[in-house]
Amino acid sequence: MPYATRFVGIDISKSFLDVCLLPDQEKARFANTAEGVAALIAFLAPLKGIARLILEPTGGYERLTVAALQAAQLPVAKVNAGQVRQFARACGQLSKTDTIDAFVLADCGRRMQTRILPQRSSRQAALEELVLRYRQLSHMIVQEKNRREKLNHGTQGRTKEWIEQTLGFLVKQRQAVVDDMAECLRADPELGRKAEVLMSLKGIGLRTACFLLAGQPELGLLNKAQIAKLVGVAPLNRDSGAMRGKRMIAGGRRPVRDALYLAALPAIRFDPAIKAFYTSLRGRGKPGKVALVAVIRKMLIILNARLRDNNPAVLDR
Repeated sequence: MPYATRFVGIDISKSFLDVCLLPDQEKARFANTAEGVAALIAFLAPLKGIARLILEPTGGYERLTVAALQAAQLPVAKVNAGQVRQFARACGQLSKTDTIDAFVLADCGRRMQTRILPQRSSRQAALEELVLRYRQLSHMIVQEKNRREKLNHGTQGRTKEWIEQTLGFLVKQRQAVVDDMAECLRADPELGRKAEVLMSLKGIGLRTACFLLAGQPELGLLNKAQIAKLVGVAPLNRDSGAMRGKRMIAGGRRPVRDALYLAALPAIRFDPAIKAFYTSLRGRGKPGKVALVAVIRKMLIILNARLRDNNPAVLDR
């Protein structure tokens, strides 16, 4: 097996895929289309010793490329765009073009530790699309409800009627998305098994389980400290010299954290162990928000352990 020495940075925009290969310093550009992605795969095929292909999320324009690269069994790593920008500044790279960004991504992968994206099945990809659509619909429903609330009681015209019609359509489509989520879990035994494990914890329902499966595929594969940091519920030190700063959470995956926040509220009410944990924290003088974040972290650690213990691939190691 050749020693992995090459790092490939891929800057993805709506129209193009800009590629930089290190340490070869080779650059290339492909169209962000099915044909362009196929040409990218053909460009990478003869290369030996690829350690990582590094890219960043671009609002969905990266999905086609990621799916194709993973189908070709290539090691893809998706890194946080803000961290890459900070890395560029730390290296003194203040200019920003597509070609430079591709180089920065490759250099970041070469110098910094990056995690390879787990392989996704077609059902997993479909579930992620459904979860994204559910969030979009929920956002639009909130917007329409806010518009309806701001209407004066004496408003003339058909504005309110149109808002009600739009709300009815959005709510109906959101329910259809939930139904498709359930069907997706039924059609994929592995996803269905994981969802059952997640829903074994009070507070986790079908929608939250789908949010976690789509947004946190690493559940059950990492240790408790890693998974808490990945979601952004691990308290971070802020110490300097003799000064001991206040521990705070930062970063992480906000959609997953938001889903767990909504799940934590019923868990505190109906799960005896979670309720006792929360009550104990409050009794020791912890603010409500701090105690709630601790509950979210505890729930995440429990879910991670349950998925790990019910994962045949992990148990067979």
